[in-house]
Amino acid sequence: MGYDVMKTWVEKAQYGNQKIGDRSAIDSFWLTGDLRITPQEQIDFLRRLQQDKLPFGKRAIATVKNIMILEQTPQYTLRAKTGWSNYGEPKLPQQGWLVGYVEQNKNTYFFATHIDIREPLDAKARMLITRSCLKDLGLL
Repeated sequence: MGYDVMKTWVEKAQYGNQKIGDRSAIDSFWLTGDLRITPQEQIDFLRRLQQDKLPFGKRAIATVKNIMILEQTPQYTLRAKTGWSNYGEPKLPQQGWLVGYVEQNKNTYFFATHIDIREPLDAKARMLITRSCLKDLGLL
């Protein structure tokens, strides 16, 4: 895709702070570069995705939504995406994300779980914590 095209689309999608760094970071700017996104910005992005209001084609959006399905039952559909990074700073704690939404009874409930990961087994906590909260809310 290249640097200029990537920069244009990150800006058009209004993803986080939209900082993708220089050309040398094109394959890792979301992991080790200056790109940052808050939990609320993640929710906003997910709302626009769910409502087909991102600046991408319908087929691309449908493909992303399909890939995000973690669980589908007659009662609900759970869509989510994980993330894990220390933003290229070895002294910073690892950050783990699970962002997504639950569709249930023609309603949509968005979530963004963000935790420190101190050891690899902590990564599983993203899903465990999120599922526990969603169950407590009666969404799963």
